[in-house]
Amino acid sequence: MENMEQDHLDEIDINIDADVRRQLHETSKWTKFISIVMFVACGLMLLVGILGGAVFFSAFRKIGGGYGFLGDLGGATLIIIIVVIVAVIGVIYYFLYNFSQKIKTALISDNTAELNAGLKSLKIFFIITTLFAIISLLNNISKLF
Repeated sequence: MENMEQDHLDEIDINIDADVRRQLHETSKWTKFISIVMFVACGLMLLVGILGGAVFFSAFRKIGGGYGFLGDLGGATLIIIIVVIVAVIGVIYYFLYNFSQKIKTALISDNTAELNAGLKSLKIFFIITTLFAIISLLNNISKLF
């Protein structure tokens, strides 16, 4: 009986040559850089949101009108919202970082399972970012009408 976990690339005689290895290695470096930049941005967003929360709420109270309700929410609500947003962004970019690490390990050790796991992390990253892009697009379209 054939192993179901068999590499699909071997079935169609596709091998990773030096050019593909180089491209994957360069891609892993860039994705690691991008994910680390996003982790730092999340940390800064969290810091600014927590430290500047009181200033935002007092400004919303002074503005009044339609934004007055934001001043009445309180600092704890803002902190919770910011922590949730930062956590979601952090999880999304964790998958990109995971891709980078697994691809690098796969290229060093010639491990197909690591390569597959890295590509799976990249797939999850793209699925999540695509869902958020679609939600954002639908939100913007709905505001037109």
